[in-house]
Amino acid sequence: MDVEGNEIKNNSIKDSNNKIIIRYGEIGTKSRHTRKRFEQILKNNIEMTLKKYDIESEVEILHTRLLLTVDKYNMDKSLELLRKIPGIVSFSPCLECDLNIKDIENFSIGAFKGELTQYINANIGVNKTVTFAVKTQRIKKQFNMNSMELSRHIGAVIINEFDKLKSKMKLNADLKVNLKNPDIHIGIELIDNAYIFTKRIEGVGGIPVGTQGKVLVLLSDGIDSPVASYLMIKRGCNAVFLHLKMSEEGFKKTEKIFNVLNDYDYTSKLIVKDYKEELQNIKSNLEDIGKEKYICIFCKKTMLKIAEKYAEELKCEAIVNGDNLGQVASQTLKNISVISNGITYPILRPLIGMDKNEIINIAKEIGTYGISTSKEIKCFAVPKYPITNADIEEIERIEEMLSSKNK
Repeated sequence: MDVEGNEIKNNSIKDSNNKIIIRYGEIGTKSRHTRKRFEQILKNNIEMTLKKYDIESEVEILHTRLLLTVDKYNMDKSLELLRKIPGIVSFSPCLECDLNIKDIENFSIGAFKGELTQYINANIGVNKTVTFAVKTQRIKKQFNMNSMELSRHIGAVIINEFDKLKSKMKLNADLKVNLKNPDIHIGIELIDNAYIFTKRIEGVGGIPVGTQGKVLVLLSDGIDSPVASYLMIKRGCNAVFLHLKMSEEGFKKTEKIFNVLNDYDYTSKLIVKDYKEELQNIKSNLEDIGKEKYICIFCKKTMLKIAEKYAEELKCEAIVNGDNLGQVASQTLKNISVISNGITYPILRPLIGMDKNEIINIAKEIGTYGISTSKEIKCFAVPKYPITNADIEEIERIEEMLSSKNK
């Protein structure tokens, strides 16, 4: 969009007005040194995530903001990807101009005209009052008007322009200010330049991936572990996904889930280890000694031991899984304690206290729910009556029995 509300024909990234102002939140609470480091990591994450889709971009670090420039053909895909990059609280496609009142007026009028045209088209002509608001934020304070003064000034300019447009566009409508719920919103942010926008799009928040180390995630085709993965990525962790494969169908679903999660952490990798035979042995051995109700306990303990080996090999700092307290037999407090016993790595369980509906809602938001629920794949080894209150002493006795049996 140019200052007259028309589409810009120049395709060059450097010269175009296809810019997006990007805002962060928690990063701004850090010390100056840490904030600068986080900003650089976020800048790199944006560039590399877009590069994954062959999108050429330029990212500039401003004062508490980042400015992304892409060509117009990649604007929609870039907006889609920005929604998935941790550390970003919100962003807005914007027009950039000098800190000059005339330029700010012209660019604001252009943005307003574009929004008014869309509003009229969406409402098939307007014969009622159209409402608007202008909100200014001075990120840097060198401009000679304060935020409220500039908002009022630009609001008056837009009202004056609307009076001229009424006859030209044959509008039977009035224009009034509504600061709470306007039909058209004009935002202005003043830094070293002025940035004018009409939409504020929410990001995922959190802190940039790569600021908190690397974790080994046990990833299945279910609902929970993808959400647990996302929450750790959102808290700045690079993820290595380990899928313990028990069926081809389950693996294919997990692979699709990984492809979704990879947009949130472009560095993430998926490792697959066949697990069906190992689980079959666990099942057979416990059935042979009449302890089949402990299958889930020994399955989970074995999974964690495998995860621990990969975590050590890949220099991860913790193991992550999708445990949710009380959801299934292996996730009672006693069973979680028994299953975790003997594992030297920290085991992070970001879903531990969440309601199932909360987990489902997040899965829907991040795009994994439909894949996870596309076809239920039941585990062949789940016993009819799994134990819910295992204790360490009993587990140690069973381990001795299994050791004697296999000699």
